[in-house]
Amino acid sequence: MASVFANAKKGIKAKAYDEEGREVAFDVRDDEEQSVKLSQTVDLLLAAGYFRARIKGLEPFDKVVGGMVWCITASNVDVDVDLLFQENSTIGQKIALTEKIVAALPRMKCPHRLEPHQIQGLDFVHIYPVVQWLVKKALETREERARLIRDRAMFAFKQHDESPTMAEAKVQLPAAVDATRHILELFSPKRAYKAPSNARDEETRVQTTLLEYGRRYGLRRKTVAKDDKQAAVAASLGADDSADRSEEEEQRINALLGSMTQAGEGNLDKSRIGSIMEQSTTAISKLSEEYKAHAAQQAAADDSRKGGVAAHKRAVSSLQKQIDAVSSELDTVKAERDVAAAEHAKAKQALDEALAKQEEYEAEARRLDEAEGDESNKPIIAKLRALLDNHDGIKQQLSDFKGTCQSEMERFTADIDRLKSTGVEHIDDERAKAVQAQYDDEQARLDKARVAVGRRNRKIAYLERQLDAVPSRGELKQYQRRFVELYEQINSKHRSTQDYYALYNTLADTLTYTKKEHSLLESISETFPKAMQSSSAKKQFLEQLSNIVQGIQANKAKLQEQHDAARSTRDELSANYLLLVEQERLYHKNVKDYEKDMAKNAELEKLVAARKGAA
Repeated sequence: MASVFANAKKGIKAKAYDEEGREVAFDVRDDEEQSVKLSQTVDLLLAAGYFRARIKGLEPFDKVVGGMVWCITASNVDVDVDLLFQENSTIGQKIALTEKIVAALPRMKCPHRLEPHQIQGLDFVHIYPVVQWLVKKALETREERARLIRDRAMFAFKQHDESPTMAEAKVQLPAAVDATRHILELFSPKRAYKAPSNARDEETRVQTTLLEYGRRYGLRRKTVAKDDKQAAVAASLGADDSADRSEEEEQRINALLGSMTQAGEGNLDKSRIGSIMEQSTTAISKLSEEYKAHAAQQAAADDSRKGGVAAHKRAVSSLQKQIDAVSSELDTVKAERDVAAAEHAKAKQALDEALAKQEEYEAEARRLDEAEGDESNKPIIAKLRALLDNHDGIKQQLSDFKGTCQSEMERFTADIDRLKSTGVEHIDDERAKAVQAQYDDEQARLDKARVAVGRRNRKIAYLERQLDAVPSRGELKQYQRRFVELYEQINSKHRSTQDYYALYNTLADTLTYTKKEHSLLESISETFPKAMQSSSAKKQFLEQLSNIVQGIQANKAKLQEQHDAARSTRDELSANYLLLVEQERLYHKNVKDYEKDMAKNAELEKLVAARKGAA
């Protein structure tokens, strides 16, 4: 069993039990690195939102495995594995859960590898990267789900409702568009006259261009202004030439208008120009008088300019206060409108819910009416009515019983008060001693029964622990799988060792034959010159060569026989191996069929038992 789990549990309390079933704890040597990784793993799960990891009474296995199952479930990945985590599980349940977790990680495309025995052995050095990746995956899934829900909520809101800002903008949009269009049409330039093409100086061209679109301006600005001394002398002499300049400007503007034609028409004759001038003479005279009056008023108001500015500031301040008051009233009205809109929405939602419930109740009532009209349901309906009548009777009995209890309680309370007021009757000593003795006997019997129950519970717990210590089918399968893996590993190591031995023997034989060949060639090279000196030596040399060749052929034939024997042995072993593989396949097939038949037999037994119980 120690070879199954590579890493022993470190940093935790191991448990054992004595003959009476009492738990005996002993400490195992702590591993500092494992403790650090455990604390980091727990902190990571707490940061991710798995708050059960902070419970001190839980085992490290329950904290880590529960956090991993929680992260896999929160990742919303279809792993096709039933991950049901329970605290204080048995060894078989822990093994099955760890195997499911290890099977789910590759389907989630986890970049870290993890084995079941590493989880069971609490190898936090290898568990921490996996938990870190799972927490990251769970947080990413949570953010993605929040974004999708928020987008869906906004989409659903825009399908049926709109915000106050959007509603206000939507209401004001047509009015704003109409006002903008009206302003553009109202202030768009309209050409009234057409300027002559013989204007030479720039000032005349500017004035005619303005007159084309109906713009009339008064006096031109003088380029050379009088100084203060000349202005004082002119004022003392009364030489104000503003009227002369106005008349000159009027004459010049009339001359320019006389030289211009109306837009869209050809050149006008002199009679047409004369009629236009006669019509505008009265207007020009009136404008000249108004200008003179305005100039006089402006001159008179120069002295009181400062008082006018103060009055203007006061008027502006008063208007600003009025604007602020109206703005505050507008904000109050908007707030009241928003509150009324929210109340309206709540009332509308409540109305919709009430209508939906009413429809459900009506549908349920129609369904019950249809079921009541069916002939086959009349016995059931009669039974239900009888049960309802029985229920009403029981409720009535319960109500009566409560009334009786209330009256009895009031009577007992009155008796108690009466006894307290009049004094309680004292029991004699003999009767009190008898009652106390009976009470002591019953208390002793109760203590003995409690001791017996505790002893029996400890025995049951001890037997349950012994049963749990017996390996289950899943654990035996895991042990068998691990033993098969170890056997395959040993077999592979043994096969590689045999290959190395065979390679070594082959190389050693090759070296031996190479040395023999080398020595043979050296001896031939040394004796060849001597053998060529005489015919008898040559003949003897050839005989020696033929003997050497025959020896080599004999060795070759012997090695060929060994090779053929090894090949035949290999073919025989290969045939036996194929036969064993076929037998193994048949064995697994029969085991699978047997398991199916056993499951079918169990189902049939359950069905038979159910029918017997129904009968």
